[in-house]
Amino acid sequence: MMSRWLEEAKKEYSYTLLQRRHLHENPELTSREFETVAYICKELENEDILYANILDGGVLAWLDGKQSGQHVLLRADCDALPILESKQNELYPKTCVSLKDGISHACGHDAHTAMLLTAAKILKRETDFAGRIYFLFERGEEGGNCIYYVMKEIQKRKIQIDACYGLHVDTALPVGTIGFRKGILNSGNVNFEITLAGKTGHGSRPDTANNPIDCFLAIGNALKDLRMKYVAPDSPLTYNIGSVHAGNKRNIVPESLTFLGTVRFHDWNSGMIFKEKMKKMIENISAAYGCRADFVEFTGPSFSVFNESSAVDIAKEAVENLVGKDHVVEVPVSLGSESFATLSAFYPSAFLRLGVRNEEKGITASVHQPQFDMDEEALIIGAALHCEVALVYLAQERKYPQEFKPFAGTADDFLQKTNRPVPKRYDNQESERL
Repeated sequence: MMSRWLEEAKKEYSYTLLQRRHLHENPELTSREFETVAYICKELENEDILYANILDGGVLAWLDGKQSGQHVLLRADCDALPILESKQNELYPKTCVSLKDGISHACGHDAHTAMLLTAAKILKRETDFAGRIYFLFERGEEGGNCIYYVMKEIQKRKIQIDACYGLHVDTALPVGTIGFRKGILNSGNVNFEITLAGKTGHGSRPDTANNPIDCFLAIGNALKDLRMKYVAPDSPLTYNIGSVHAGNKRNIVPESLTFLGTVRFHDWNSGMIFKEKMKKMIENISAAYGCRADFVEFTGPSFSVFNESSAVDIAKEAVENLVGKDHVVEVPVSLGSESFATLSAFYPSAFLRLGVRNEEKGITASVHQPQFDMDEEALIIGAALHCEVALVYLAQERKYPQEFKPFAGTADDFLQKTNRPVPKRYDNQESERL
């Protein structure tokens, strides 16, 4: 027998498709999702759903049941990436492409928002539940850390949240499959941008100059040893230098060199150890080479996404109700990072993977790639999953999981713990308050 919520999501498929394609064609970069936020608010108003537009944070909407009870939060993200989208996936033309050059929803956030809007629309018609359902449309997931402003508002207003759930599209899983995992799911990170200041000169007299490229080569070689020397072998950690820039003429010693990269890890302590050793190593090598190291950005370590055991059990029950046990798979832990980690640090949470892969349609490219695409049939399952998991959770009074230890502090304490700067503000309108 088909799940009621799957039936409802099928009835709303044209609506979900409309939302996804509109958002996909009109992407906006991290922290600058002005039109996107306005669009989300308009859709919520059309359904007469209460919401708050949190300044620089996102949109938090809610629905109340007939009776009081616990509060569950469903989360989606809505920002896009500075990636020029290919008009084709791995085989065929896409159903829709970005209308903004160099900006695209190459991570599926358009789908996430569309599915959550649909879930809110469906659940608006369902009042026979106890408690409250929150719908969070988070801004700035791609490094903007806008969740900070959401958490500030939640704590300021003393909003009760008993559990959080989210999902992410995944082209590693076929359509119809839902992936889950208990414990760590996604990694934490350290992000860095470092400038090495040397001394310029002519290439014919390198002895009178001080080339920062030489210093960088020594740093690059030394970095390879840090992971094995200071991080336990059973603690996954990797790093990558993604950009290096110095000079523009072959016969001139550049005055400076800038390199950017990221470190990924599962254990926060491992990330901190690596970061501290990395900083000391860069400073020492720079001094030995007569250069100065300026740490333009050196943030983190951030937290990993942690799926609390009982929250996953509830989600698994919902998924099995929806698509059956045969379509539920355990996924491997990822070294990709996710801002959902903030929610999972404060509240018992579960983050799921929604299969969108379809090899026959050429939909196989991973996220953050120009060819990334998704099988839109998965939108039905995702929208229904939001409904199912919320109502399964609220179907009975849940005891707080004693094993879960929430972050004991404020949003500002969390910012300090993860060594992140206060996110830059872009909004100038007043937030609508809860």
